[in-house]
Amino acid sequence: MTNSWPAEQDLRLKLAGWIDANHRGIAPFAVEWQGTTYRFASREYADLAHFTDGEGARRNGGRFTPIGAQRTVYLSLDRATATAELDSWYEYYNVPDTAFRPRVLAAVAVSVGLMLDLCCPDTLTELGLNAEQIAEERRPVNDAGGVAATQAFGQLVAELGFEGLRFPSARHEHGVNLALFPGNFVDVSHALMLNPG
Repeated sequence: MTNSWPAEQDLRLKLAGWIDANHRGIAPFAVEWQGTTYRFASREYADLAHFTDGEGARRNGGRFTPIGAQRTVYLSLDRATATAELDSWYEYYNVPDTAFRPRVLAAVAVSVGLMLDLCCPDTLTELGLNAEQIAEERRPVNDAGGVAATQAFGQLVAELGFEGLRFPSARHEHGVNLALFPGNFVDVSHALMLNPG
């Protein structure tokens, strides 16, 4: 992680304590979350088996996912935020409008029991983080062959057993996203594509 971030060991101890407290029913920052979310995917992955498997982020990386690390499903709480997140990729890589490939937008029903809520200012304060750090652009670091601080953090969160993260969108004002770790789902936790056709 970059120098401006807390030491990994400090984050590990804090987060592990929250996991333990959650198992004892007293964790204020490890929350349950359920609702309807939205996601774009290319047509070849827009089916019930692949839409929420998280393999795309594992192969290509994401805000909280180093390439080759945990499977991660990125979702937005509204369609406008999902669109802004997709557009940011095209804009960053200067993809011309004429080169856009078809994408499928679908709703996803989510229910998880152990979500780290980075939209809560108290969570960030307790971790020694701030909103600007969570919103840091990871692509230049990845393009240079490195792992961004947010990615190392996400990998740590997944490794410790959280089922996902809730975090502010860096692309759409007031937008909120989820990064879910399907490999950590327990009991009845799920991210299920609705109306797969």
